[in-house]
Order: sequence, then structure tokens, then C-alpha cells
Amino acid sequence: MTQIKSDYIFFTNGTPNTYKVKLILLELEKEYGITFESRNIDISKKENYSEEFTKINPNKKVPAIVDQTGEKPLIVFESVSILIYLSQKYNIFLPNFKTNPNENSDVITWAVWQAANLGPAFGQYFHFSFYSPTVQEYSLHRFNNEAQRILRLLDDRLSVSPYIGGKEYSIADIASAGWLLYLNHAPIFKATKERFPHLFKWLDLINQRDAVKQVNQNILEGFKNFNPTGIRSLFTNDPELINAKAPVGIESVVLKYDQ
Repeated sequence: MTQIKSDYIFFTNGTPNTYKVKLILLELEKEYGITFESRNIDISKKENYSEEFTKINPNKKVPAIVDQTGEKPLIVFESVSILIYLSQKYNIFLPNFKTNPNENSDVITWAVWQAANLGPAFGQYFHFSFYSPTVQEYSLHRFNNEAQRILRLLDDRLSVSPYIGGKEYSIADIASAGWLLYLNHAPIFKATKERFPHLFKWLDLINQRDAVKQVNQNILEGFKNFNPTGIRSLFTNDPELINAKAPVGIESVVLKYDQ
């Protein structure tokens, strides 16, 4: 029996940057009936450095997709680049530049803002909170402070706009949702409805979408199975440090939250 080829191959590992892409693929699956095949890349086993994956993304990171809908396969990597590519291809979640240049610019600006600000700050904070073998106090303060600034900025933005990119749900929301959906399940950065009411109002709004519900479930499953030892072993050979529940010394670090 001939196997039907999926429209897209999706390289993932169930992390915030890959959830952005999963969100839009699920939306396209529902709206247009596209099909996609998920392939997990285990970075704890350095599968992202394999010759096969390096051909997909020379930067050796997930996510990446292979579009198999054309005459020849087309590779796209970098999460926001994938969002822009798919939104343009299917004319969804991105206002048309020719007819709505201002709205188009706003959405792309906030999507790129996420990749340049929110993602790096949150990612580095999580790295030094869970994966670093020993505590790096300066790094924790630096990236926590930056995360607080970003959350405050987003809350201000959402006080004047129902969605991050404007009046409609867009790739600007999808880009940030990959990271911010975690706030539904854990008090990360001590982010609460009292401190960031507009941000949580936005979360309540997008949580109603089917694709978001599915990714929220994935995040919950990830929390249940979370174990930093595999990643930490990439940075140290010391078994005691690898198996520690958190970086040694982190319990003595006191971070600031209300700024």
C-alpha cells in the first residue's frame, strides 16, 4: 500500500519555540486540511548535530519544516520565519501588505520583537534556572529583570489592543504564545493576574482556540515529564551536578519582581 506523503515535515522537540509552529500547523490543519508529520529531535542526544538534520538547518536548532506541497521540497527554519512563510502562503494570521500595510507592519514587528526579546530573555532565564550545573547569580538577575520588563511592556500593549499585533489574532500572538502559554500552568516570573491583568485577559482569550487547547495539554504533559538531567549533562560530567534538582546554590538567590 502506498504511503501518502504529508504536506509538511515538522522538526520539533516540544519546547516553546517549536510550540509556535505547532500552533499554526494545527490552525492550518483545521482551516485548510493540511497534513504534517512531526519528527522529534532529541537535543540531549545531540541529534540536532547529526548530518541529516544539519542539512535541514545548518544552525542546528529546532523548529524547522520541510514543505512538500510543491514540485520540490522547500526547507524553512527559524520559528518566526516559518510563521511568516506559512501565513503568507495561506493568507492567514497576517494582514495583506498591499491592502493593509500598516496592520501588516504591526504584526510582523511584534512577531520579530518576540524573537529578538521575549524568547531570548525567557530562554536564558530558564537555562540558568534549570540546566546550568551551578548557580550563575548575575545571569539569573539579568534575565529575570529583562523578563519583568518584557511582561510589563506586553501588559501595557495589551491594555490598548485585544491582541499583540492589533485587532485580530495573528502570528504576533502565536509567536509569543509559544512561551506565554506556560503562565497558564505555573507562576513563572511570579506573573499573576494582579500584576499583569491585560496579559492574562489575552491568555483567557486565546485559550479558547482549539489549537491553543491542544498545546496547553502538551505543556502540562511536559511539566509531568520534566527532567533537566539530560540537558545538564551536555554542560558537565559531574554526576552529582547532573542529577541535582536545580543548579547548586540557586536556593540562596533572591530575585526582584515588582519594578
